[in-house]
Amino acid sequence: MSFWEASLVTQAEIGQRIRQARENIGMSQRDFSDAVKKDQTAISEYETGKRKVPATELSTFAQILQVPVSYFYEGEVLSEDVDQMLLNEFRKLPTLEAKQFVLQMVRALSSLFKQHASDQ
Repeated sequence: MSFWEASLVTQAEIGQRIRQARENIGMSQRDFSDAVKKDQTAISEYETGKRKVPATELSTFAQILQVPVSYFYEGEVLSEDVDQMLLNEFRKLPTLEAKQFVLQMVRALSSLFKQHASDQ
């Protein structure tokens, strides 16, 4: 299974993530439906996966629910998941030189993040 196949989410999963984000900020389904100018039945059907969420609506949903748009596709990503994804992508690099270059870039970025964290 490719990375892209593994990362595909179903409408039901997107709906669950909408509900989870809504509940995380303490917003009722009615308040959310009012905020996005949709009837409550539509929101209920989005959350249960019975109705497809238009991609054009996700930006508005994300803004109101205070999450990035990627949340609907990725959910909460655990550190171990990110580590595994990085390793999988690294292994796909075609040459030793490419791997060495990426490693140098990661080390440089790591150093910058450590420096930024210590400055605060």
